[in-house]
Amino acid sequence: MLGAKNLLAMLALTLALAVIFFTGRYYAGLRPAKVDLGEISLALEREAEELNATLPEMVSENVRLDKATTGPGNALTYFYTIVDDGEAQAIAADIRKTDKLRTQLLQRVCTMMPDYRERGTIVGYTLRNSAGSTIAELSINPRDCQ
Repeated sequence: MLGAKNLLAMLALTLALAVIFFTGRYYAGLRPAKVDLGEISLALEREAEELNATLPEMVSENVRLDKATTGPGNALTYFYTIVDDGEAQAIAADIRKTDKLRTQLLQRVCTMMPDYRERGTIVGYTLRNSAGSTIAELSINPRDCQ
């Protein structure tokens, strides 16, 4: 009987260790993969270079995308010019317009930029008037996506 009890105890211990091992592997698979910031920075630099080769470009009636820059770290910033001075002045003067724009940009990052969202890339938007003065700077962190 002593041998059967030892065998049963060993079997129970083996089963418990197997459950712990497979549970750990399962939960480890749920964690996001570690991100190599060097690879992300290189990818962002390539994307910015490719985009900048096509710029400046009018993206809507009164808005021109001028350039994209990378950094610091895992960040990409788009520089836009609001070519209509009245619209640029309205954005600069009314925080509600800036808040509405931030909400739209957050929605865009969350739904239309899955690579940035998955990599945790901070997406910045700098809006300037036709004279080149900054009228708004917005930063979208993909952690804010729900």
